[in-house]
Amino acid sequence: MLEDQFYLPVRLLGGRDAVCRNAQRFAPLGKRCLLVTGRSSAVKSGAQADVTAALDAVGIAWRVFDGIGENPLLSDCEQAARMCAEFGAEFVVGIGGGSPMDAAKAVAVLAANPGMEGEALYTSTPRNRALPIVLVGTTSGTGSEVSAVSVLTDRTGRKRSCKGDDLYAVFAFGDPKYTFTMSRAETISTGLDAFCHAMEGYLSPHCGAMSAALAESCLPVLWERLLALYEGEELTEESHEALYTASLQAGFVLNALGTAYPHPLGYVLTERFHIPHGRACAVFAPSLLDLSLERKAEHAEKLLRLLGISREKFEEVFLALADCSGVSMTEEEILGLRERLTGVKNYANVFGGFDETQALAVFRRLFGRKTRVILIRHSESVGNDQLIFQGRIDCGVSENGKKQLDLLSLRLRNTKLDAMVSSPLLRARQTAEAVNRFHHLPVETYEDLIEIDGGDYNGTRWDELPVRFPEQNERWYRDPANFEAPHGETMRQVYERIWRGILSVVHDHRGQTVCVVSHGCAIRNLICRLLHGSIDHLNETPWSDNTGISVLEFTDDDQARIVLLNDASHLTPETSTLAKQDWWRK
Repeated sequence: MLEDQFYLPVRLLGGRDAVCRNAQRFAPLGKRCLLVTGRSSAVKSGAQADVTAALDAVGIAWRVFDGIGENPLLSDCEQAARMCAEFGAEFVVGIGGGSPMDAAKAVAVLAANPGMEGEALYTSTPRNRALPIVLVGTTSGTGSEVSAVSVLTDRTGRKRSCKGDDLYAVFAFGDPKYTFTMSRAETISTGLDAFCHAMEGYLSPHCGAMSAALAESCLPVLWERLLALYEGEELTEESHEALYTASLQAGFVLNALGTAYPHPLGYVLTERFHIPHGRACAVFAPSLLDLSLERKAEHAEKLLRLLGISREKFEEVFLALADCSGVSMTEEEILGLRERLTGVKNYANVFGGFDETQALAVFRRLFGRKTRVILIRHSESVGNDQLIFQGRIDCGVSENGKKQLDLLSLRLRNTKLDAMVSSPLLRARQTAEAVNRFHHLPVETYEDLIEIDGGDYNGTRWDELPVRFPEQNERWYRDPANFEAPHGETMRQVYERIWRGILSVVHDHRGQTVCVVSHGCAIRNLICRLLHGSIDHLNETPWSDNTGISVLEFTDDDQARIVLLNDASHLTPETSTLAKQDWWRK
């Protein structure tokens, strides 16, 4: 069993009115103090009034530095430290969320070391011990109350952490009433942050029994409250209190184990796109869970059982609450992050290890510029209706196919399309033109999107094929990957050609949404590649109905995923082609 290493010298004073009940705790710390706060939360929550009343009650003089913003700047900490020294403050009180509390820690170090530059916080340069620190939390998620870490934004705009045993608070107040004035957005972001603290520690290869017990205590509570927020429930004082209590437990896990890669990767989103910290970390949590499940990390499966959910539900809720859908990056921008993501110490907290190449892959998957392909099989043709192997036979759509096109065009009427692309064959072009009724785009044709060349198969009725081509017919159904039409294409040629064709479309329409109309066999080969990565699994790949829609997303490095597969929900049972035929089931 892994060993826990716990060091937690913070005295946590919790419960309603904790500050007022413990005013005498301030007296031994000195006669003057500096309050470090944000611009409004300390006042709005009532925490600042409680602290100043307690200080007044025991005769301690105080001043307030309220210039700490979100993602506190080193320069602001230096300014506050100068005020602290000029006032002769003997201790520092941080009031607020993670930003003011982290800033208070830095101020306590800088004030105790006159002339020290903020950048020195990140070095091991010998220094005087920080002034005593008192922390008063007003949000449910930071964990800063019980940790010895301070995360600050340096002069280059990069978020960096510093730590030291003297950054632990002498005592911290944990009064949940200060969280009651938090907005819904703030509650979601800080709640996500708390969940990530507990989850990243729980999935760490260094998580021992004590840390696991703390994580298992708070994770279900945090999940329950986050799920309620996702489902639109109103915030109550009970919810705030539950979140705050659980966030402190998550802070204990954070202090013992640190974080994994969602936190440093989240810093990048905050720095570049101004995504609030909790949301920025949370968007990477599903990928950490997936990686942990794949590598069979000790607590991965147990986490899902603990929460009583599927992996898919976890991803759905977290990505929705994180709401980073507006973030998009080109391949060049993603590759430009390599130096920023190299040598990150948090990677050691990932079961099986992690590195900058994997980090870039996560960014690419989540935020790489997407080219969206709405892939459609042409509507029912005369050849489909007459049960003819069409291949390159250039016939138009059937009467039922026209009904399908009406339904298809209405379905896609309000879909934003940037380009319309088709195979050169008539049945595909007629389908593209029908979708185009409401979009008025030029229809581009790509030769590589064409259907399989069946050679001697072309134009032959399906019921004649077993007689005329018994060997090839058997292979079509039993071993389609190795099918070769007499005087036509091999299936393996189709497999490579359709991939080449779709990549040509993607390369010509980067970052756009493109409607692409192709053919049953060609589409099946493309879907096979995306589902299985090998044509040898073609027999396991489903056929699409006529006018069936698949949606594909491509990143700039041509990695693709299927968003929607062979959906023909716009068709009625009477208009469905596959519902009337059984050849494809053989």
